[in-house]
Amino acid sequence: MRIALAPNLDKSDAVAAAQQLLESLRGNAGHDVRMMPTISRDAFDAFDPDMLILLGGDGTILQAARFITGMRAALVGINFGKLGYLASFTVDEFQAHLPRLLRGELNISQRLMLEGTILNAPENATDGTTGAREQAHAPAFHCAALNDIVINSGIPFRMVQLTIAINGYDTTTFRGDGLIVSTSSGSTGYNLSAGGPLISPDLNALVITPICPHSLSFRPVVVPADTQIRITPMRVNSGTHVSFDGQVSQPLVAGQYVLVHRAPKPLRLVENPTLTHWQMLGSKLHWAQSPRA
Repeated sequence: MRIALAPNLDKSDAVAAAQQLLESLRGNAGHDVRMMPTISRDAFDAFDPDMLILLGGDGTILQAARFITGMRAALVGINFGKLGYLASFTVDEFQAHLPRLLRGELNISQRLMLEGTILNAPENATDGTTGAREQAHAPAFHCAALNDIVINSGIPFRMVQLTIAINGYDTTTFRGDGLIVSTSSGSTGYNLSAGGPLISPDLNALVITPICPHSLSFRPVVVPADTQIRITPMRVNSGTHVSFDGQVSQPLVAGQYVLVHRAPKPLRLVENPTLTHWQMLGSKLHWAQSPRA
């Protein structure tokens, strides 16, 4: 097995733990274990690991997920951050489950990934253009995301006006502070804070959640994972942008639109057998716990 270790280089404790794990893993015969110099696509492509062990926090997982989309590597997250929802192992838990991990006995969940593309619409484009005509539109930016793709109003923080089309059919035009398209994995993030639903990560679905809509009737919508979502800005601010997992940001201007759809391949994430998803909701997000004085 080809195993890559990639610590968050900004966290000294994660770097030190990665060095210790490197020596421990190299003691297991039959495995090619290497430390990655950076968390990047070039570094992963050069080694093409079967397993990628990340030492950091959930942000480190989100960063790596964009780079390994479509690759065969299974991802293991060891938490050196705050919440540790995706990076669900502690160092001690990882060490305890390492023999089972190397034997391939731990469950690997298939986490749906998103792809988002910002396109420049031709001057003669009209609302409701077909998929065939959209292929002729010029892409301005493309990026993958594990949690969510978000359109934020930006400076000067006036409401933006967005039109949403689902599978080629116009649905609604609304005003508000933006829009979130989230995966099930990302439902516990920005989507949750904006009033969206919690969705089990093994459910292949997308959530469309408005951010502070100027309407009492626009509520979050759950749609099938294969849905194609087109967001066309009718009115934007100078600072309006599209955010991918809160890590990559790209301006969105008039005359552009955003296509969001399911990525061809999922992220393979090794699950911590110590905690189920629902136990994690209770222990880390304090889900459904009674108020305490």
